[in-house]
Amino acid sequence: MGTADRPVWVVLLNWKGADDTIACIRSLLAMDDQGWRLAVCDNASPDDSMPRLRAAMDTGFGEDWTELTEAEVDTTIPTTRAFLICNAGNHGYAGGNNVGLRLALKDSGMSHCWVLNNDTEVAADALSQVLRHAAAHPDQGIIGSTLAYYDRPQIMQAAGGAQYNRWTGMVRLIGHAQPVADAAAYAGTRLDFVVGAAMLIRRSWLEQVGLMDASYFLYLEEIDYCRKGADRFSLGFAPASVVLHKEGGSTGGKRADISELADFYNIRNRLRVTWRHFPYAMPTVMAGLFITIVNRIRRKQWGRVGMVVRIMFNFKRIDYKDIR
Repeated sequence: MGTADRPVWVVLLNWKGADDTIACIRSLLAMDDQGWRLAVCDNASPDDSMPRLRAAMDTGFGEDWTELTEAEVDTTIPTTRAFLICNAGNHGYAGGNNVGLRLALKDSGMSHCWVLNNDTEVAADALSQVLRHAAAHPDQGIIGSTLAYYDRPQIMQAAGGAQYNRWTGMVRLIGHAQPVADAAAYAGTRLDFVVGAAMLIRRSWLEQVGLMDASYFLYLEEIDYCRKGADRFSLGFAPASVVLHKEGGSTGGKRADISELADFYNIRNRLRVTWRHFPYAMPTVMAGLFITIVNRIRRKQWGRVGMVVRIMFNFKRIDYKDIR
């Protein structure tokens, strides 16, 4: 199968997560559909990710892969099946994935890009199922898969996407904690956005809507991205496409003990999304942050109390480095 016969590009972003990224690549190579090309983007990981990823590319693709710097992406015409891209810095989720998407767009035969979190592993028919759904729903610009927990593969993290409460800035994952066997029951549920751990994006969306906004860095960029294309495309969910998600590997985990960095971007970006898309809801979202402050006090996270206050007064400009 030549590169012209591979219309789907898979984009993976790595940051200090070579074990997960390599496991994801292995699951891709085990799929029944091999009509894909791969762009692995490393966000300037300060560990041994790059040499380990080089070895994994050798193992998986032999001589049919190329290593690029970020600067070389815009001058490269893709010829090999796979690419390992060394980004110039840590650009976050959106900025890091955008580098791979830019390369994919230079392939005239590309019809879809499948953006996956590096801490996912895919079922053998995950790609063929989401592509089958895409063919049947040409109006859908971004399509999600059934996200199941890696350590509880029969339980859903999300049925493709989520709903966003503009008045509180809170997210509700569709189908969360329900059986994977029931995923099809959520096929008609309204999605406000597709969860970024697994997004099949049409070429026409990328050409008309563009790339993701890198200024979000982490979290909620999918909401902004899906809102941007809402006037031209609908969103979709392919229940039979199953992707296992380890969740939170590169940002400090989950639950109440999430890292300060994750806490910062969750709060700041909640305000940015509201300001950009639902400005009339700013008073209620701001009011909700007083509850956030109370929770940080209750947990004796004194440094985060000041962080939340600073975000509230300067969310348009403040970045994580400004509070360190």
